Amino acid sequence: MRKPKVNFLKHDFLINQLMQLYSFLLILMALVIMLALSIYTGIERFNTSNRLAENSSMQLDTYVKERNAVVSSVLGEFTTSDTAFESLRNYLQLSLPDYFSYSNEIFRQSGQSVYLPNILYRLLREHADIEEIIVQLDESDDLLIASPQAPYGGKHNDVRIDLANRLYFARPISQPSNYAQPLGQVYVVFQADTVMANQAQDNQLHGVSSFLYTANGQQLFQSADGLSEEEIQQIDDVMARGQGDAILDKAYYVQRQQTVSGEISLVLLSKKIIWGEIIQKTLVIFAIGAAVIGLLLWILQRTFKRYTWQVKTIVSATKAVSQGDFKNQIDTKNVQQELKEIAEAINQMTVSINDYIEDIYTLEIKQRDADMRALQAQINPHFLYNTLEYIRMYALSRNQEELADVVYAFSALLRNNTTQEKVKTLAEEVAFCEKYVYLYQMRYPDKIAYHVTVDPELAQLYLPKFTLQPLVENYFVHGIDYQRNDNAISIKAYKDEGHIVIQIKDNGKGATAEEVAKINDTLKIAEIEKQTSIGIKNVHERLRGLFGKAYRMEIDAQKDAGFLITIYFTPEALKKGMTHVV
Repeated sequence: MRKPKVNFLKHDFLINQLMQLYSFLLILMALVIMLALSIYTGIERFNTSNRLAENSSMQLDTYVKERNAVVSSVLGEFTTSDTAFESLRNYLQLSLPDYFSYSNEIFRQSGQSVYLPNILYRLLREHADIEEIIVQLDESDDLLIASPQAPYGGKHNDVRIDLANRLYFARPISQPSNYAQPLGQVYVVFQADTVMANQAQDNQLHGVSSFLYTANGQQLFQSADGLSEEEIQQIDDVMARGQGDAILDKAYYVQRQQTVSGEISLVLLSKKIIWGEIIQKTLVIFAIGAAVIGLLLWILQRTFKRYTWQVKTIVSATKAVSQGDFKNQIDTKNVQQELKEIAEAINQMTVSINDYIEDIYTLEIKQRDADMRALQAQINPHFLYNTLEYIRMYALSRNQEELADVVYAFSALLRNNTTQEKVKTLAEEVAFCEKYVYLYQMRYPDKIAYHVTVDPELAQLYLPKFTLQPLVENYFVHGIDYQRNDNAISIKAYKDEGHIVIQIKDNGKGATAEEVAKINDTLKIAEIEKQTSIGIKNVHERLRGLFGKAYRMEIDAQKDAGFLITIYFTPEALKKGMTHVV
């Protein structure tokens, strides 16, 4: 039945009014939740940035204190005594051979090592983040420069000190006996990438920029990947002119701190980046919220539409009955609760009228079913064999040899099951089992291996029909694991000290010692029991009934280590069995 169209915009339709009310409440609640979530997200974003800014400011302050201590340590190497300072002065004024003789003489007389290259080498090894040490004395035109590339240092008279955009700390150097009169400067340049360490990436992600300036506004360090060159230059100009934070406050949230040694750490939170991220997240929240609202409105609309359709269906059915259409029945599977009771009552009014028509229809169906059964009864086994043989020959004609083999194996199994012979040769029994396993191999390729070893002298020995196949089938029903690729089963028939032995062995799930003992105990029961299934017990009963005590079966198994069934016959028992069979 085609569903009638429902217009939810009609105000005179009660269910539509409820739909509009629920939709309004749903949208209102969703907007409140989205607004609250947006505010919370914005506050959390500000808090995160503020924490990062505070951490950055503390890290800069700590870094400056630690590096000032390093600079003091470097300066102390040159000013611990007048002898150390004189060694520095003589290094810059004397030639290297003369300085070497001078330092050796000092060491010989006082035992004090003042050899400057060794001191520089030790300082660079102790402080791996030092990029360069520069010493300049006013009385000398040469500079002493040491770096990790030249750890022993060297004199340079053609080099100008250029520390722009480099992270350095400077200290005046004086002779220990007269600290009041500076005689030069010591510059220690550090590697800038160690200042913020792992926090630089988080700062960039959250719009936090860090700067370090000298007391006169010269930039020593910056970590501001989120800012452009123009923005950085504007900040440098503000700091160089010594202007207040009022200018920076227009575009940034500012945290300024001056260290004990006079350096100024400046941490800026970009308002543009922070508010941009807040707006972006707010848009995402409202987009997701709009999608959720749309989905909920769609579900709500579908729910009310289903209810309305049920009412429309019942109304349409009553109109059809009033017009004499007694065949029209309401499908109560699609009607719920009180509407279902109404629909069932309407259906009951039309049942008595439709009984006669339904009886004739049912009789016709039964007649067709009887004709079909009669036609199916004409399909005999011979017809099935011919059909399967036709399929096999057709597959061969199409070069589908594997399909032909499968059809042949199935046809052989079917023929063997429907023939009336009482016995089969051992070779026929084994061949039957091979076809049975072959069909499983086709079904589960590369998962099952099968091996047969039969003594040629035993190939023509007669056994009751279905002696081996149930034992093989038992493995495929209970023992095989189709998740493995190394499933294997084997049949072996051989002579051993006058006995004929047949073994069926697999590597399947096996059985516990208690289960094996229970099976062996069952096989020892002398009475012939009625069997309703084909399995180990059934095979045992038939062989014992034919061969008596001259036959025995043994079961051996281990949990998850396979199953072994061994059947023993005496030559006399086989002759006796042949006599009974024949």
